[in-house]
Amino acid sequence: MNIVSEPSGSAAARVTCPSCEARTSCFGQGADASALRQLDQVVEKRLSLAAGAYLYRIGDPFRSLYAVRAGCLKNSIRDEKGRDHVMGFHMLGDVVGVGGIETRAYIFDMRALEPSEVCEVPFDKLEALAHRVPALHPNIMKIFGRYRSRDARTQFLRREGSTDVRVAGFLVDFCRRLEERGSDPASLRLPMSRADIGDYLGLSADEVGKAFARLGERGIAKVWRKTIKVSSIEGLRSLAAGRAGRGLATPAVLATDGPSQEGAHHEP
Repeated sequence: MNIVSEPSGSAAARVTCPSCEARTSCFGQGADASALRQLDQVVEKRLSLAAGAYLYRIGDPFRSLYAVRAGCLKNSIRDEKGRDHVMGFHMLGDVVGVGGIETRAYIFDMRALEPSEVCEVPFDKLEALAHRVPALHPNIMKIFGRYRSRDARTQFLRREGSTDVRVAGFLVDFCRRLEERGSDPASLRLPMSRADIGDYLGLSADEVGKAFARLGERGIAKVWRKTIKVSSIEGLRSLAAGRAGRGLATPAVLATDGPSQEGAHHEP
């Protein structure tokens, strides 16, 4: 599976919740130093995944939630013909595995798109900690709420008739998520392929590529392989709203919500 538990003393293993870059958007969001130290004690493992490695598969017994500490993962489902369909992408601070809580089995395949790191938090230990440290309880509830919000956002993007609107909506959402994590929303590196983006949006890889080219023709963004430089974020938002050039705001379903969880049927 190409999953490695970080050895004691490694640089990755030495990163604790109080010092982790993801603490502002995962379980520890807004928690004080004491709560973060207690959260760190319930992190069972810090795992490294090679590109292409599966964190878990559909039907695996549910035991833990995972906070993404580095890299990017995608979740997918399988249709009745055995074909995989991408349902979401997950980056720094996202929590994955939520969909398995009710069924006690994971409902998606979760796979690393690039070398990635996650923290494994056993769910029973997380529940017990939330009772002992009330400050963490609202964060856990927010994570469950974001799971549902991401589902709504994905369904919205797939309902849009225009290829350009779907692609622009995807990029607006990706820019927002980067900005929330302190990154430059005007300079993107997309870790996923055009085929994965197209599958997520209900489009072909060729349609995604042509939509990227039209962004350049409109002067909204320049795309080179997996790098995107956004020249006009307002133009991108207007296009995502389906009213390119009129300066209208992005639909609320794309403009709101905190860091994502798994994808549609989605996990946060």
